[in-house]
Amino acid sequence: MENKRNYEEILDYVMGLQIVDTHEHLPAYEHLRDQEADVLTEYLQHYLSSDFMSAGLSKPDYYRVLDRGLPLRERWDIVAPYWTVAKNTGYGRSIAIAVKDLYDIDRISDETIEELNRRFQATLRPGTFALVLKDKCKISISILDSALDCDKTLFRSVYRLDRFVQPRNQADIAAVEKDTGIRICSFDDWLEACERDLENALRAGAVAVKSALCYQRPLKFERVSKSRAEEGFFEVFRTRNYPDWESNFICVSREFEDYMMHFILRLLNRRNLVLQIHTGLLEGQGNRLSYTDPTLMSDLFLEYPDIKFDIFHISYPYHYELAALAKMFPNVFINMCWTHIVSPGGCVQAITEFLDTVPYSKISAFGGDYKFVDGVYGHQKIARQNVSKALAIKVEDGVFDVEEAKVIARALLVDNPTRLLGL
Repeated sequence: MENKRNYEEILDYVMGLQIVDTHEHLPAYEHLRDQEADVLTEYLQHYLSSDFMSAGLSKPDYYRVLDRGLPLRERWDIVAPYWTVAKNTGYGRSIAIAVKDLYDIDRISDETIEELNRRFQATLRPGTFALVLKDKCKISISILDSALDCDKTLFRSVYRLDRFVQPRNQADIAAVEKDTGIRICSFDDWLEACERDLENALRAGAVAVKSALCYQRPLKFERVSKSRAEEGFFEVFRTRNYPDWESNFICVSREFEDYMMHFILRLLNRRNLVLQIHTGLLEGQGNRLSYTDPTLMSDLFLEYPDIKFDIFHISYPYHYELAALAKMFPNVFINMCWTHIVSPGGCVQAITEFLDTVPYSKISAFGGDYKFVDGVYGHQKIARQNVSKALAIKVEDGVFDVEEAKVIARALLVDNPTRLLGL
């Protein structure tokens, strides 16, 4: 009973905080939102659709559900059985919370889907982003992935340099030339273009650099000589001026990739910049989870002490390893973006573990990581509840009192990401 009272007092305080959202994939401007969306195409862009596919939804049926040329009821009938078995997951709960709080609909079902869609489509108008993110979510600022040109009343940007590590086709090379004004005729040109691209991004307001290379390769980056990397880059030019070169696929060497990551890290190191890096669970079906183990980066943490490594997604399910790394390395930080909807209960346990293991100044507790604003709403509510539950457990254990719990809650949700990202 005492623990419940502590939780309710902490939660009441936490629900009033104007928090920092460390990671989003939302449209950079509200007018870029799909104005023809319906509730199924909006909510099944990612995450929830992954749980549906995990439960057996086929790719052809998934694409039928996204086909707005078919009646909504017909498309809902395809996914309804999967909603039944997935609504208990974090992805499902996030959506259910948003539907209840934003549209006053208690549950998603055969009886409510069409009314939900009508109420959802009524929000496809200017001002919805500000209403949901600012007024409903109480988010002071959201960190947007990659889009430098964005609505600065809502967002700040991080920038990706992954295209310099893994150029995929000749069109990527042409895009680099256009963006930097440097004609790529040598490896040195490529390195110069990379540095200029970073400088351009910083001038445009980027607050950090982001990498998600573990979707394609392990996070282990070896030391490689420039000459070996240059040999790998020569492959880019073998078909550079062939007809129809835009479609030519590039497969650069692992040595080239490793060298480029170290080159980028040297650029960040000299500028004392933050690197946000995807670790742990990978969105979608399949892939190699072992690529994402944060311990693979131990050498990087040692070699680049002035880079603050903001480790995304608590490296779930490698969160115990991340706790150890954050304890060992002053430049390693824990970011809980995405993970409150990956495993809500697991996040409560993880927070209690992190508070036992690392100084709480190293933890950023929320990042929505969604492509649509309703998801952000559901996620932030779960995150606030999880932080409050974990802190109430610590109060019950006698680690600190309720007033100190409130101080820690503010640090996790506001002060730590503000300080780390220089907001």
